[in-house]
Order: sequence, then C-alpha cells, then structure tokens
Amino acid sequence: MSTTVDKKKRSRLSADQARSLIFSSARHAFSRAGYDSVGVREIAASADIDPAMVSRLFGSKEALFAQIAEEAFSLEAPFDGPLDQIGSRITDHLLQPIIKDNEPEFDEFQFLLRSIGSPSAAPILSRALHNGFIVPLSRKLSTDAAEERAALATAYVIGFAVLRVALYEPSLVRPKSSSVASLLAQALQACLE
Repeated sequence: MSTTVDKKKRSRLSADQARSLIFSSARHAFSRAGYDSVGVREIAASADIDPAMVSRLFGSKEALFAQIAEEAFSLEAPFDGPLDQIGSRITDHLLQPIIKDNEPEFDEFQFLLRSIGSPSAAPILSRALHNGFIVPLSRKLSTDAAEERAALATAYVIGFAVLRVALYEPSLVRPKSSSVASLLAQALQACLE
C-alpha cells in the first residue's frame, strides 16, 4: 500500500524536484561506477523516477554526465585569495578525506578517474576540466604561458589524485607528516609563478 502512495507522490513532483533527484542520483552513480557502467534505468531507479524523465529533463545520459562534469571541476574556493598561496589552497583541497564508494557525497576525483577511460566520457571530461579548472586558474596568473602553467599544475593535481584516490598510495592517503602537503604546495606554486 505504501509503495502506491510513494509512486503517487513521485508522479506529482515538479520538474525541478525530479531534476534534482536525478542529478543527485547520477552524481553518486557516476562517481561510484563510471560513465560506461551506469545506465539511465539505474539512475532513475535510484532516484525513484520513471526513466523517461531522465531523457525528458536532460536529453540523454551523455548530456546529464556533461552537466555534472561542468560543475565538478569548478573549484573556485582554492582560486580565491593571494596568488602566492594558491598552491597551499589547492593542496588543502586535495588532502580532504577520501570519500568511499558507499558514501552519498560526490567526489570529483572519483568521478573523473572512474570515467576517464571511456571513449564517450573522456572528451566531456577534458572540456569540463579545461573550462572549469585550467582556464579559471590561468586567468589568475600574470605570467607568460599562463594556460600552459595552469595545465601543468592540473597534471600534478590529477597525478596526485590517481595515486591517492584511485590507487590508495599509503604515503598519500594518510600522510604521517606535513611534508607531503608542503612538497605538493611548493610544486604547484612553482608551476604557477
């Protein structure tokens, strides 16, 4: 009986409410399993929404993934503040606790790493990372080759994320000293100055 009531409530959701449920479900699914392993039906089932709503509200799985990617790499907080401390601020962000697969929070690194090998997702991720991270970072720089410097710093960030988040490198997962943070901050700062 309660299932019927729940379905009736879901059918009365506004488009914005349905969009929010689908978006949240998709963020979790893509960061847990990657683009190729997640289907529209799985996303819809997790959101308790009719699969047709995903297509109606987002157009396609690819369009939904692209919208999530656009927001995933927009890390404006580390960019705010003095340029001579940006390496430290990015490092602080990178050393936040790793989110495990079964946790409901979204992790942009898991999202990136789980889908980067997908022929469909890789170009979307590349555009989103470039537009949401590299370009805004390069705009903060007042040096020659700002975009190249921002891309090099991004390579450090992604390499660090692969070792820490995907491969669980023990010396990076739970650093025993502040030397990891200091070394990474210095390397990032050197790229950007």
